[in-house]
Amino acid sequence: MQNRVLVGLSLGVDSLACSLLLKTKSFSVVGVYFHLFQEAKDLDKVKEICKENDIEFHYVDLREEFYEKVILPFADFYLKGLTPNICSHCNAEFKIEKLLQYAEKFSCDFVATGHYARKNSSLIGIAKDSWKDQSFMLYRLSEKQREKLLFPLGEMMKDEVKEFIRQRGYEQIANKRESFGLCFTEGKHYSEFLLEKYPELKNLEGGKVFDKHNQLLGTHKGYPFYTIGQYKGMQIKEKLYINKISAEENTLFVGEKSECYFSTIRLNSLVFSQNLENIKLNTPYLTKIRGKDKGNFATLRDISPNHSIIEFFQRVFAPMQGQDVVIYDENNFILFGGRIESFS
Repeated sequence: MQNRVLVGLSLGVDSLACSLLLKTKSFSVVGVYFHLFQEAKDLDKVKEICKENDIEFHYVDLREEFYEKVILPFADFYLKGLTPNICSHCNAEFKIEKLLQYAEKFSCDFVATGHYARKNSSLIGIAKDSWKDQSFMLYRLSEKQREKLLFPLGEMMKDEVKEFIRQRGYEQIANKRESFGLCFTEGKHYSEFLLEKYPELKNLEGGKVFDKHNQLLGTHKGYPFYTIGQYKGMQIKEKLYINKISAEENTLFVGEKSECYFSTIRLNSLVFSQNLENIKLNTPYLTKIRGKDKGNFATLRDISPNHSIIEFFQRVFAPMQGQDVVIYDENNFILFGGRIESFS
């Protein structure tokens, strides 16, 4: 009997390639379309593709739950003066969790996604295509969540993936322009999205901008619309970069770009993929502070179940409170990760 595998489908290159690749490996593929926000514009086309490829299809309306569990926490991060990696939160708390729940409901043995990541046993590692690697966004998954996951694209380059579906007659999808923004903002800048949801944020306009000597330089549009390392969007004469945000006072502090580089980061909200006992202090580990980073080497000055202090060999640009940091072992599999609490 064929193993049944559930795939979350959209009209994207990666989820389609994931499904078709699994069929070549003799899996019985079950597709599910999660309706998460706005109109389900691609629904009919996804149904058509499933019919063409003998893929069992299911539709699930999750708009209300997605709003509560993803969009509201996203907004809450910014309102607290933090900069979220909402995809890491969404994967662990919503998308992967929902896929696993529906896999059980539809009697599936596995869940597969179009993420670019490798998997060895229950460990997740950096994909063959390091530029497309998405392991960073999966670090918050629990061992139980990781166990039934498959990443069919983890050993492929993006160009190979596009060529794979092109050869199967889906030229138009293969040629689609990639989207790098957040799915639920639908191309809007996050600040525009926040203002639509919370028009009262307009009242924050006129917040003050200071330099390191506490000299007033000008004003800004409201602290939720700025991040560390940003230089645009402030009403100041000089090109200066934000190096500190005070949400309580609706205040930004700016300086030269060099003042946005930091070497020490304190993490909280840790999630471990490997045993804490096996993680060593003063040992170089590849460490990413952004998903698209190649990573930099750092050592751990301190680590406990709840907190860690990381020291980079070279200072890194614009770490942001609320953002994720992921640490990898010598084989590029995730050791642990956490959220930035502070930096210096």
